[in-house]
Amino acid sequence: MAHIFLDDMPTIPATQELAQSPLYQLVDKNQDINTRAQIVYDRARAVSRAYALTAEDVVYLRPKFWALHTDPIAPLDGAAMTLITIQYNLAAGTLAPFAFKRPELRPLLQQIMNFDVSAQYLLSEVGHGLDSPHLETTATLLADGSFDLHTPSPRAAKWMPPTGPYGNMPRVATVMARLMVNGEDRGVRPFVVALGNGKEMCKGVSAKVLPTRAGANPVDHAITYFNHVHLPKEALLGSLEKPHDLRQNFLDVIWRVGVGSLALSNLTIAALRASVYVAGKYSIRRTVTGTDGKPMPIIAFRTQQIPILHTLAQTFVLDAYGKDAAQRFVQPDLDPRVRHGIAATLKAVMVQHCQSDLYSLAERCGAQGLFEHNQIIQSQLEMRGVAIAEGDVLALCIRLASELLIGRYEMPEPADPNSLLAKHEAGLFEEARTVVMGLGAGHRSEAFNRLVLPLCQPLIEAIGHRMAYDAAVKAKVPQNLIDLYVANALKHDASWYVEHAKIGRRKIAEIEDKALSALLPQLDALLEATGAAPYCHAPIVSDNTWKAFVDSLPHFGGVAQINLIPGTEQGVTEASGSARL
Repeated sequence: MAHIFLDDMPTIPATQELAQSPLYQLVDKNQDINTRAQIVYDRARAVSRAYALTAEDVVYLRPKFWALHTDPIAPLDGAAMTLITIQYNLAAGTLAPFAFKRPELRPLLQQIMNFDVSAQYLLSEVGHGLDSPHLETTATLLADGSFDLHTPSPRAAKWMPPTGPYGNMPRVATVMARLMVNGEDRGVRPFVVALGNGKEMCKGVSAKVLPTRAGANPVDHAITYFNHVHLPKEALLGSLEKPHDLRQNFLDVIWRVGVGSLALSNLTIAALRASVYVAGKYSIRRTVTGTDGKPMPIIAFRTQQIPILHTLAQTFVLDAYGKDAAQRFVQPDLDPRVRHGIAATLKAVMVQHCQSDLYSLAERCGAQGLFEHNQIIQSQLEMRGVAIAEGDVLALCIRLASELLIGRYEMPEPADPNSLLAKHEAGLFEEARTVVMGLGAGHRSEAFNRLVLPLCQPLIEAIGHRMAYDAAVKAKVPQNLIDLYVANALKHDASWYVEHAKIGRRKIAEIEDKALSALLPQLDALLEATGAAPYCHAPIVSDNTWKAFVDSLPHFGGVAQINLIPGTEQGVTEASGSARL
């Protein structure tokens, strides 16, 4: 079974040795923030240099670019992957097309590609997230052709990108600002800006570093301000001319955000691989006392098998879906709106499965699932960031569903229109279109807000379930895994299948039970097929790793005496000897 999947694992480059190096060992949480943040930057640089991406890899979305975002090393430090994807997809991806035509930009681009500098991407503002087209940061053209970059109000401060004096390397950024020429707003443009030298900020640039995100290794996420920073004319990426369509100009300028929606979504695959491996191995190892008085592994319970086997099925199906989506995304003749739809749909489904699966896996590990060192809950919290970065999932679904419902374009057709998931997709479309037609008002009306917006995310998820199924069939994922994936999709909207497909609740349960029973004998092979073993640092996966972990913990002893009950003493009986520690 294992070889079926391992042939499809990314083979360029190998990060297995890096994952087992001292740099990637468990970090002492008692270390100061600066030390821990430096480890994150060192890891980001090491992974980046292992891949040695070229600017062409990034711009033309070559296989190595996608492989980076599915590498099994990603869950070991989500903060490092945050730095990496900003560095390459957003910063380098925006700069490179201009550098190809402008020789003076090429040295900076090469520094970014080498990770000799830390490169950031400043788009969102404190007051402008989902409505970032209305950002307020200005870059005013001066008489000599240079620019004055300024944050005009607290709402206009740039939000979230790591910009503090950390990492011991120069910090640069692609900053999105409103180009002002003779008092005229000429739309948003990217500007190349130096932020600091790694020890202090540049003149006119300041950053207020935010507290560490829950569950994440520390990165200097910050609120960034520009106080009349003077930029040379060469800092502008693009034209001074006013575009004919300001909205389209904005979408063109931030085109790498759409790429990021797809690339970041693929990080969920690595998180699922690692987490299900940990939960599966722990469930095989962990025992309870059975009715016969003998040890019984907890994996024997169906309630333990369900989340683990479902996650395995989703992992391999989503892996096929991610590859299929990437192939569709890079087609040069694809309608850009459909390209956006492919990324949004993939993200909706990846995030839906990942958030649900990681919660269930952590829960089935009991108290062990609460600790970051066992990897699952840390991945769960990191993936919540993925759900927001490069486009909030709900916002993406609302935009896509609204445009599909009013007929602006269509998503790729089902490979099998008669499949259950294709029928479900068509049924939800018909239901939503009926509601829209009955409104008699535009898609920005209050009625549309009340009655249609709540339908958008389930609709896009239905498209994604069908596309994932089609991709898995095309990739020849083993049928038992596909069957269990379908069973999960049926459970997700059981009422529709009961009402429209005449599949009752017990029938859905029987479909699931049959698929689970078929996969259970292959559990060990499936866990190994994830490829996660060399990247697993969780102590709970084996007796040896657990013993080594316990031996490394701070150990306290003593001879203190406290008599809790008057007239009695508590001590150590001579016959007991020493406890085996």
